[in-house]
Amino acid sequence: MATDRARIPRVIVGLLTLLALTACTQPANNPTVSPTVSTPTTTTTAPSSSPTPTVDPAVAEAEALILEAYRGYWAAKVASYADPGQPQDPNLTVFAIDTALADAQATLFQLKRDGVRLVGEPVLSPVVSKIDLDGGGTAEITDCVNSANWTPVSVRSGEPVAAPDQYVQVQAVATAYFFDGRWTVRAFAADRSAPC
Repeated sequence: MATDRARIPRVIVGLLTLLALTACTQPANNPTVSPTVSTPTTTTTAPSSSPTPTVDPAVAEAEALILEAYRGYWAAKVASYADPGQPQDPNLTVFAIDTALADAQATLFQLKRDGVRLVGEPVLSPVVSKIDLDGGGTAEITDCVNSANWTPVSVRSGEPVAAPDQYVQVQAVATAYFFDGRWTVRAFAADRSAPC
């Protein structure tokens, strides 16, 4: 009998444990109880409806004309430098003024004096980086000028005469200026120590 009394507390503990476990689980055959499933909450947000910045039509038109003048300036330089013994391309004075024109003409004179011409043409990547349409109009153009296919050669021998160890891609900055009813290149500088 003493042994049965000692067993009673163990049986009670076992029953209490079993009750606790069954209280936490749902009966499988009870259709009124639906399982609770915890699913992570996902929140979808609509794409930002921030307005697309609009470009002032006057600025867009000016940028196109500036790049056209810049490319015209380069085309005139390429044509002039291809045959320095001939008069300069007349478009050079259309698209260039001030130091840009003076520097191009000085280079043309030096090429003629040294018996050198440039064959091929450079690859340009100009971007209007600053623009101010007030007070007549000025702008800045940044470019990466690739002269890999624009080679100085001797007029007599046709042999390349490029200085060794020069970068073929260099950073350049030009200043554009609205002058005499048109955009022109006023200054141009290439940084031969700064590859791009």
